Amino acid sequence: MSLNYLADTHILIWAINQPRRVSREVSAILHDDLAVIYYSPVSLWEIAIKHGLGKLDLLGHSPEEFLAELENSFFVYKPLDPQTLISSYRLAPHHRDPFDRMLFWEAIRNDLVLLSAGARSKNYTTNGLRVVH
Repeated sequence: MSLNYLADTHILIWAINQPRRVSREVSAILHDDLAVIYYSPVSLWEIAIKHGLGKLDLLGHSPEEFLAELENSFFVYKPLDPQTLISSYRLAPHHRDPFDRMLFWEAIRNDLVLLSAGARSKNYTTNGLRVVH
């Protein structure tokens, strides 16, 4: 039985630009032909903002070039629906990063397993977040 996943921003960047940085567990899922792995517009927004501020190096690529690579990969775009956006206030305020919080809520609300490189997600397992690091 295949599971549906949501890749966080780090996983997207590493899978495209630096696959050796991805954990073995996440790498196995990325190579599983039965897995459906989504990416969120939240990650695109985070990439654009952080790149524009000079806080994110895409190894010499622009965000538009990164998106082109992403669109030609196995990742599947998952639009945000209005109900997910408006109900995001329900997520406990364990930390304030709006990108992480929205990705966590998107995974919970859409019954997706989050593929994550960050430890912050552990605080949200009590809210129903399932995560693979």
